[in-house]
Amino acid sequence: MKETNFKKQLIQLTMWNIVKVGITKLMGGKINLIIKIFVLLIIFSCKKKEQKNLLQLTQLSDYTITKTKINDSITKVKGNNENYNLEGTINESDNSKEGWWKVQNKLNNEFYNIEYIFLDKQIENQIKIYKNGQLQENLSKFYTASSDKNGVNFKFYFPESKFRTYNVSFNYTVSDSLKRKIIKNEKLNCTKIINYYSCYIPIKQNESIIGIATRFSSSKQKDSVLLAVDRMFIKPVYRKD
Repeated sequence: MKETNFKKQLIQLTMWNIVKVGITKLMGGKINLIIKIFVLLIIFSCKKKEQKNLLQLTQLSDYTITKTKINDSITKVKGNNENYNLEGTINESDNSKEGWWKVQNKLNNEFYNIEYIFLDKQIENQIKIYKNGQLQENLSKFYTASSDKNGVNFKFYFPESKFRTYNVSFNYTVSDSLKRKIIKNEKLNCTKIINYYSCYIPIKQNESIIGIATRFSSSKQKDSVLLAVDRMFIKPVYRKD
C-alpha cells in the first residue's frame, strides 16, 4: 500500500468530535441537566509538565545541528547540547519530522524515542521511555503487532494517568494489498490484559490492516466530568504465512 493511500485512509478514519457530557443534579426536588462541552485532550504522560518537557526535547533550535542529505526529500539530523543528544530525519517536502527520533539524556542516561508521522499535520504518534536500558511500559505510549497464519494480534500500551480509562477501541480498515481495494471498515473494543490492551484481527493472505487505537478516559470534578481521548495511528500490518 502506498504511503499516500495510508495517509488518506487514516485521515478518513479520524473523527475528532466534541463530546457533550450530561450530568444530573438533585436540587430542591428538581432535576437539572447540566451539559458541558469539553475539547478532547491528548494525554501523552501522567503529568502535563513531563509531557511538555519531553516533546520539547526535539526542538532543533535548542541544539547544535549537523545535517546529512540522504536524498532529495530526506535529511538526517544530529544534534547535541549540554544535556542531550538528538538524532532523527526530516522530510523536506513538508519540513516535518518523520519516523523515530532518538533523544539521549546525558545527565541520567535515559533514552526517549518519539515516532513522528505526518497526516494533515505533524503528529507525535508513539513515545517510548527507557531507564537503565529498560523500556518503561507504564510511562510509554506504543503498540506491537504479531501475526500468525490466521490474523494479527495488536497490543496497545498507554501511559498511566490520573484519568480513569473506561474503554480502548480500534477502528481499522482491512485492505487487499494486491487488488488495492478496501475489504472492510470495522471497530473493535480491546481487552485489557495486565498493562496493555489487546485486539486480534483475522485477515486472509495478501490482506493488510491499518487503523486508529483510541483510549477513552474520564475524571470527575465536582459537578462536571472531563473526558480525554488519546490516539495512536497504526501503519499497515501484514499477515505472516
